[in-house]
Amino acid sequence: MIFTTYNIIYLISNFFTIFIIHRFMKLFFSNNDKGKLLTNIAYLSYFIVTSLAYLILDVPIITLALNWIIIFVISLTYESTMQKRMMYSTYILVFMLFPELIVAAATGYLHFSFFVDGSYSNSIGVIVSKIMAFSEALLLHNYKISKEKQNVGWNLWLSSILIPISTLAYEIMYVSSDSSSQYKIITSVIILFVINISAFYMYDSLSKSYVRQSKLSILKTENTLYSKQCEIMQSSTQELQEFRHDMNNQFIALSQLIKSEQYGEAEKQLSRLTSLTKSKIIYSTSGNVIIDGLINYKLQNALSDKIKVKTEIAVPNQANIETTDLVTILGNLIDNALNALADVPEDRRSLTIKVVFSQERLIIRSSNPYTGDILCKDGKIVSAKQNSKQHGYGLNNIAKSVNKYKGYIDIDYTDSIFTVDIIMYI
Repeated sequence: MIFTTYNIIYLISNFFTIFIIHRFMKLFFSNNDKGKLLTNIAYLSYFIVTSLAYLILDVPIITLALNWIIIFVISLTYESTMQKRMMYSTYILVFMLFPELIVAAATGYLHFSFFVDGSYSNSIGVIVSKIMAFSEALLLHNYKISKEKQNVGWNLWLSSILIPISTLAYEIMYVSSDSSSQYKIITSVIILFVINISAFYMYDSLSKSYVRQSKLSILKTENTLYSKQCEIMQSSTQELQEFRHDMNNQFIALSQLIKSEQYGEAEKQLSRLTSLTKSKIIYSTSGNVIIDGLINYKLQNALSDKIKVKTEIAVPNQANIETTDLVTILGNLIDNALNALADVPEDRRSLTIKVVFSQERLIIRSSNPYTGDILCKDGKIVSAKQNSKQHGYGLNNIAKSVNKYKGYIDIDYTDSIFTVDIIMYI
């Protein structure tokens, strides 16, 4: 068999198909459980079998069937059920076939049979169809990430389109030029595919590094909150032990004051004893370290600030929500409430915090009195205080975190009571 330029480009493109399939596999399957060696053999077998089928037979229906079979074999190296493997193998084949049909129609190859030797020989068409399938896999991967509540920057969406298109446009112009030799064309095709593969695998490496850094940051936040929770509990336990140790002497002194009819001093002594029992209040004891630690830490000075706090906390030890989002929402809600209460007369200072998990929903409420006017801009609440910029950022950050979970946020500020209600589906 004589290897024409088209044959060589087809084989190079077929090798590139391995990376397209790998992208789709990452899209549909989570874990690889057969080891890298067996997986690499499965991918390499795709290239060998389909290339031989093309060179020896080149019958579309046989090539199609072999594609599905080898893709299914590759799926066996990933954790999944047999039904899902069959279904996802079909999806991958359809996603890969769709660009080929579009390109075939666009290049005038409309009348062909699935049961006779193929006669398609448009080199540009083969390259375009593979780049389209690769872009397809990239865009679907970005969509999957965004559905998993992870931020996908506009630069990734843009690069998923621009890098394949720009390299493809250059390749089409180069292949179409009359001065290009077979060697130069083949070399340029290889470079085209290498650039696309390298660009996105480099991005994957950077993404993994970013994820690792994010996890370390989350772990640091969790450790900080856990430490604060332990400090508060230890402080409360120590004060209670000291109070119990000194209780007998305190009551003896109180009894003597009453016997000597020094009722004023006795009342002061009783008031001091009462304040000692309330010196440290644990507002949240749900067992969820993040929520307990954050609420108790933020409200540790509420009593000295004359704020009457009412809490209703009923959440599992582990909630299906990222720590950063939980800290952003609760932290900003409590900070905003405490800032507003600083301007409220002491006899009106009160704060209600509700965090309840029910029927796969996390329900959060914060309610507190406020003074002054609520400032709005473009239909959005900015602030009721001078630090409107910071307050506005706080509410915006809350809204962003809530939106990641397809949640709902409602803000009401009637009758001088500022209430924020949040529902998130987790």
